Amino acid sequence: MSTWQHAVRRAGRAGVAAVASSALILAGGTTPADAAAPDMALTATAGPSGGGNTIIGVVAGSAANPNPFPAGAVPVVQFQYAACTAKASDTVQIDVTGITLTAGVLQADPFSVKRLSSTKIAFVVPTTGYPDSTINGAGLVLAGSQTSAKWNVCVYDSDSTTNSMLLAAATYTVVPEPTITSITPASSPASGGKSITINGTGFIPVGNPITASVGGVALTDVKVSPTGTSITGTTGARVAETGLELTVTTPGGTVGSLDPNGDGDPTDAIPFTYSNGITISPNTGAVGTAVAVDVTGVGFSQLHFDAGSGTPTSGNAHLFLVVGAYNSSNNRGVAECVRVGVVTDTELVCTLDLSGNQLSPVNSALVPSTPIADGAYILTLVTDGSLGVGANPTNINSGSAFVVGPY
Repeated sequence: MSTWQHAVRRAGRAGVAAVASSALILAGGTTPADAAAPDMALTATAGPSGGGNTIIGVVAGSAANPNPFPAGAVPVVQFQYAACTAKASDTVQIDVTGITLTAGVLQADPFSVKRLSSTKIAFVVPTTGYPDSTINGAGLVLAGSQTSAKWNVCVYDSDSTTNSMLLAAATYTVVPEPTITSITPASSPASGGKSITINGTGFIPVGNPITASVGGVALTDVKVSPTGTSITGTTGARVAETGLELTVTTPGGTVGSLDPNGDGDPTDAIPFTYSNGITISPNTGAVGTAVAVDVTGVGFSQLHFDAGSGTPTSGNAHLFLVVGAYNSSNNRGVAECVRVGVVTDTELVCTLDLSGNQLSPVNSALVPSTPIADGAYILTLVTDGSLGVGANPTNINSGSAFVVGPY
């Protein structure tokens, strides 16, 4: 039986091992005090409540101590509430009420601790009260209203409370796993630039910044509320698609909007939509003029437009001036923005001729002696101008409104 197990048995005889939970959950902790123990850099200085994540610790070798983890050593990793002691601790953290606790230690499962080199080790943050089966708590967890809990990571050359040596020390913070409760709005134009708010829990930026993305495109200008219950960010440009997942990554883990509670239940999913809306400039013109229009969006390089004046009913892409919502069978538009030049995937230019006769909204035939009327229209991008075809028009939005008037 190991020294650790003897210590647990002693705690049991004292009447505390009967408590069915062992967990490090008090906030606090101090900086490792043993000057002889070199600082250890962790790949993650914070992680989710409940543990289970793998961390790599690295100690820079020095002339005085070139091999902090010598060959043949089997490092022992302990998470201690108080400063790292000179020798391995035999104090077991006992959760008495679920909230009121005493300081102590929780040891990482030795099977998870790996010596990778003389300066590097890997270990798994404890998930249970190893090693005594009568102590079956949730490992490194938070309790009550805690939003974080800081602990010292102490690495020894054995678990002996009399002969072990402290090899390295670091600090580690436990934070809650994140959840998402709502996204406002849960949509963005394909050109991006939309400010959205993500509400939820566990948005605690400890150790590493919080990041978020939609369909693989990162949000920019991410800001976290002081309460850790909301995030704001700006969408990037992306090809239009529905049913997308918005993901938030925090030191406590990653959560996606298609499983916002992380419980595997899809009924509470919050899908995100990228619409293929466009923005135009200028958005006004006078009857009898030709207006050069700058159009921004996304995915333009994948489209093919008719050269010259165009053929409104061809199967190529078109930009129609439409009264209300586009319908390929009976509301196709009264004019077409022609001579399209694709500048980049997110920008094109075209010429909207308001000087001639209008097109028939029913079949795009030229209507003689019928000029474009003053009024409000929507410049609509259609990927296929064929008659009676579901042509995937851009969503109607304020950015694509165009007004014809006596300017």
